[in-house]
Amino acid sequence: MIKGYQLHTLSRRLPFRAKLSQYFQNTRRHLCAVAGCNIYSHASQLQFLSSNALELLQNQKRFFWGVDVAFNRVDEERVRLAGPDRAAAEWVLRNGGTIKWTTSSNHLNDYNMLPSTQFENYKLEEIDLTATDVIGIGFEHLRDLHYLKKIKLHGCRTVGDDGLSHLSFVADTLTDFEISRCPMITEKGLNHILSLKQLKVLVLYDLMEIRNLDTVVANLRKQMPGVAIKTKDPLLTDLGKEKH
Repeated sequence: MIKGYQLHTLSRRLPFRAKLSQYFQNTRRHLCAVAGCNIYSHASQLQFLSSNALELLQNQKRFFWGVDVAFNRVDEERVRLAGPDRAAAEWVLRNGGTIKWTTSSNHLNDYNMLPSTQFENYKLEEIDLTATDVIGIGFEHLRDLHYLKKIKLHGCRTVGDDGLSHLSFVADTLTDFEISRCPMITEKGLNHILSLKQLKVLVLYDLMEIRNLDTVVANLRKQMPGVAIKTKDPLLTDLGKEKH
């Protein structure tokens, strides 16, 4: 098992971390297209592999799940030493996401560009987890983030309803939330959005597990009348406006 302090040390070694992350991502794609699946359930499509090879694939999948847990679990000692905002920033960046501090208009995606001192002066305002492999336990990093206003979850194949249950940690500050193309999110998970008291903008689209998204959105609009709910890709919408 990778310990928290070891993970922090590995993360500071950018070339190694980048290669490791790329290797993990490439291997995951070859292992299985469906997050969290059982390799043996796809045995009919993998007939060209021997039973030993199938077992090896399944064991590798378990290994990478263990790596995901290590890269997402909250390191309480790190939180105590560096503070919740710094610990959360490290979580986002080591998983390939982007952050923005309250003191800057720029977005940061390079782990090595994190400040090395005066951690208490840096507060998280935005988190973008687009196309990352974060999992539910990682969202425990949202605890004690008192300045966080925006979270974007786009193309997150491994985020489930359990991750959204931690939105209550930022219920008093979050004003902008997007969740799109996340195949494991269900209608039950979206109910956690109701805890966001300060929410102004909500973006929901391409949630494959929710077959009646229009009905769900209609119910959310009734319960959250002050929230602007968008059900299309904002980027495509903006491009359409420019053409006209």
